[in-house]
Amino acid sequence: MDRLRVEDSGLIPYRYICLLEIFRVDFEGNPLSYVSRSTGFLIDKNVIVTAGHSLNQTESRISHFKVYPFINAVLPPHIYRVDIPVSTFQIHTIPEYKNPHCYVKDDYGAVVFETDAVYQQMGGHFDWNENYLLAENLAEHSPIHMAGYPIDKADFELWREEGRVIEITKHCLIHSFTTTQRNSGSPIWVEHQGKFMIVGIHVSGNSASCGYRPENREFGCGVLLRKSIFDKISGWIPSRNESFSERSFKHSSSTFG
Repeated sequence: MDRLRVEDSGLIPYRYICLLEIFRVDFEGNPLSYVSRSTGFLIDKNVIVTAGHSLNQTESRISHFKVYPFINAVLPPHIYRVDIPVSTFQIHTIPEYKNPHCYVKDDYGAVVFETDAVYQQMGGHFDWNENYLLAENLAEHSPIHMAGYPIDKADFELWREEGRVIEITKHCLIHSFTTTQRNSGSPIWVEHQGKFMIVGIHVSGNSASCGYRPENREFGCGVLLRKSIFDKISGWIPSRNESFSERSFKHSSSTFG
């Protein structure tokens, strides 16, 4: 299927998707000149999921974010922007994942914000309720959907695509979508009983390290939202984890596992 520009990003589920601008400093606290961008999506009032490599901090440290909820270049970007300053967020990734090896099964992460300002703009979030039951029962050729902010299109434009499952491996969802940089972290979902249910997280334009069949190397891949991964991410959601919600954001901007 061809990629299509989202006509109205205010519609569900597109309004639950965002562009992340990620600002970094070196380990001495000096600001770095480059800003990376990635796609993310909201699963709770203050939790955005994205690709693990987008949150990688092995060579620098993330200082702050700018979040653009369902931005689609209709209005100037600052109209939508939510600024997430230093010490008002926590980053969660899987320690086994080390960029740039792209070990896909661990290439996911989340950012937990102290504020729910992103949620207030979006007016909701993706359903996050036993999604793994759908993900673990996907079959080859099953219809799936994805949307994100590809780098080969104009800045701040949201693009969507209808695709299909090419192969399901032990940890990966190999798909037919056309993807580029900045698509990392894009949600992959299915429609089920009138709801839009996340089944995967796009992370790579090829299937390296996925245990794919040789003929499927050319296709892109995402983290398959199996129960173990659903449970791990759910454990990062403050509203579902009382001990987590009591932690201070000011003393921990990055955690692992």
